[in-house]
Amino acid sequence: MMTDRLSIAPCLAAAGLFLVLGCSPAPEPEPTAPPVAVAEDPVPNADPVLTADSALTQAIAASNSAPALSLMDEDVTWTDAAGRTIGKADMAQTFPTPAIGDESDADVRRFNYTRVGVVQIHKDKLHSLRVWVQRPEGWRLFVYHEVQSLATPPTSAPGTGKECVNPCRTIPYEPTSANERAVIAAYQALETSAHAADVANWGTHVADEFILVSSNSDRTFSKTERLDGLRKATFGGVSPTELISARLYDFDDAVVMRSQHRPVSGAPLQITRVWVNRGGTWASTLSYQTSIQATTTTQ
Repeated sequence: MMTDRLSIAPCLAAAGLFLVLGCSPAPEPEPTAPPVAVAEDPVPNADPVLTADSALTQAIAASNSAPALSLMDEDVTWTDAAGRTIGKADMAQTFPTPAIGDESDADVRRFNYTRVGVVQIHKDKLHSLRVWVQRPEGWRLFVYHEVQSLATPPTSAPGTGKECVNPCRTIPYEPTSANERAVIAAYQALETSAHAADVANWGTHVADEFILVSSNSDRTFSKTERLDGLRKATFGGVSPTELISARLYDFDDAVVMRSQHRPVSGAPLQITRVWVNRGGTWASTLSYQTSIQATTTTQ
């Protein structure tokens, strides 16, 4: 019995509250739940064209043609600075080497036209254009176009001559859709205005971000610079040329135009244009023009 009294003595010595609640050991603290790992959100508003273009340039820099070709459309064309234009099958045999190998210190400009993306690279006298198009399987390279500007100012502007019949009044191309008809009408109006130095009308068919790049000139032209040249009748080596052939590709509010032209003098031209629909008016956003010094061309 002594043992029992001694065992309960601490309880009797405690405050009266213990007599009510009883003498029981304090509960152990509940274990803390480990922190839940939260997955990081993807980069907000990631640009899919930028992602695809970066993957392409990295693959090309690493001389890894297989992933580069996988990012190219079946109708892709590559025009080098000598005017040689090849398709995907040719690239699979011998992959071309870009004129601008290192773009890290180049002037790079990007534009998004919903289903068409444009990347422009300018470095000294070299200029590259990459046009991307949105396909069901993702973004694919549609045009790679290179231009090398002249080292010195041109002495003439090869064009149609005094009278502009083709392309101003008639061209060897039959549009196949409403968008194509509207673009061809805008193209002919643009060339007619350029031939006549009609500044007011020329500007209505050109987007504010317009750039003209030609291997017949020593410089590039923005919309403002081209308008200034038309006012002064100084064409800078660039004027309308006879259309030999063309193919238009309709991507809703944007149309890609690939064409070949024959000036009255000098080498024929391979030209890439991208047209966009701005409030019902089709406007040219760019014109990359390369003199064809080589014979292999695939539109």
